Amino acid sequence: MNFNLKAAGALLSRAKQFTEEKLGQATDRTEYDENFEQLLAKTDRIKQCTERLISHVETVLQPNPNERLEDFVLTKLDQKTTNKPNIIEQLGQCMNEAGNDFGASTQYGSTLIKCGQMHQKLGHAYKDFIQSAAMGYMQPLKSFLEGEMKSITKERRTLEMKRLDLDAARSKQKKNKMLNNNMSTTMVDSSDADVRQAQAEFDRQYHITQLALDGLRNSQNHHLSCLYDLIESELQYHQKSVQILEDLHKKMGLSKPVPNTTLPRLRTAIVKFDYDASDSNELSVLAKEIVNVISDGDESDWVTIEKTTTKQRGRIPRSYLQMDSSSS
Repeated sequence: MNFNLKAAGALLSRAKQFTEEKLGQATDRTEYDENFEQLLAKTDRIKQCTERLISHVETVLQPNPNERLEDFVLTKLDQKTTNKPNIIEQLGQCMNEAGNDFGASTQYGSTLIKCGQMHQKLGHAYKDFIQSAAMGYMQPLKSFLEGEMKSITKERRTLEMKRLDLDAARSKQKKNKMLNNNMSTTMVDSSDADVRQAQAEFDRQYHITQLALDGLRNSQNHHLSCLYDLIESELQYHQKSVQILEDLHKKMGLSKPVPNTTLPRLRTAIVKFDYDASDSNELSVLAKEIVNVISDGDESDWVTIEKTTTKQRGRIPRSYLQMDSSSS
């Protein structure tokens, strides 16, 4: 009975202190030191960023919000998600059916069937990637929020309650000292003891919370390792996809795509003398001007050039140019 009365009294004092702080009536409030405040702010940012990462990765892995909701509900009901074909597999199935309808003996029909089989393989590869990314990256982040981050939130709430208890005890002690002449020594000593006890409990919880906040560094090291796993999964998925497409390319007898090559650098020339164009096909240039050579017939007395600044084109006599032998 005494325990219940004491707990109720502490709860009432805590609520009173909280209300006075919100109303601006409490003047003495225990403040956390600057480093601790920075740790709290950093923890809030980590939580928010982790939640955003999970949300965006989920959107990439499953763009359809209805499908994401269905998977979420089935997970909460402790049921396995249905093994439905994804959109890539559905495309493959559609191509297979269309190819058979057009006729597997026709070139178009047989090609559709080959493409359909390829897309079904791509769909399977994408499923493997989703599973790997979910287990290797998503699940550790969710476990972090559900486990460690919730524990830290709980310790922070406990610390805030201990702070309210401490400030309430100090407020009571201050009022007792102001009324010291009208109060017994026993009551004054009791308020002093309450402050000492509240201070000890606050200091203990402060230390526990700080240790929990400092431990977040280890979590980030683990998340970094999980991020490496995600990158590895993406690499394997894209490599497998390229292999599937290259196999289809060979089966269809298509030539290999022309690799990207650097375009040859335009040949340049230096104008030796000023030249004034006499018709619309010619180009006026100034001496010492550098131009691009567009068309240069070895036996022609005229050369088509382009100004590097305005990109204007026209012809001038070959004798007015000094060709740059280093360009090609």
